[in-house]
Amino acid sequence: MNIQVNKDQLERVVIKWLDKHYGDLIPKKYKYYRNSVFYVSSSNEVMIEYNKKNERVYISEIWTMIESLFHLDDNDIQKIITVWMKETYKLEGVTSVFRSGIYTIGDMEND
Repeated sequence: MNIQVNKDQLERVVIKWLDKHYGDLIPKKYKYYRNSVFYVSSSNEVMIEYNKKNERVYISEIWTMIESLFHLDDNDIQKIITVWMKETYKLEGVTSVFRSGIYTIGDMEND
């Protein structure tokens, strides 16, 4: 069976998938990273880093999951993540950027 969807429909599907899997990330600030807000999973894995100074959103695992599941190119992923960040986390005017690797904050001090 061959199902065809247009770009707008695919964007909505990806955003629903993002909401389901990553819509409950916890924003955290750390005193050694004054310009950043880290969106972490319940296991304290950093999934997104938002740099307030340069208005960039750094993403790794989420980006590669979208790429492999939905077969989108970097440009489309960047656009979708920008829309999703605005809708879900109320961040407007950000630029999403792929960053390889997952890291944890560990025992750094919170603000």
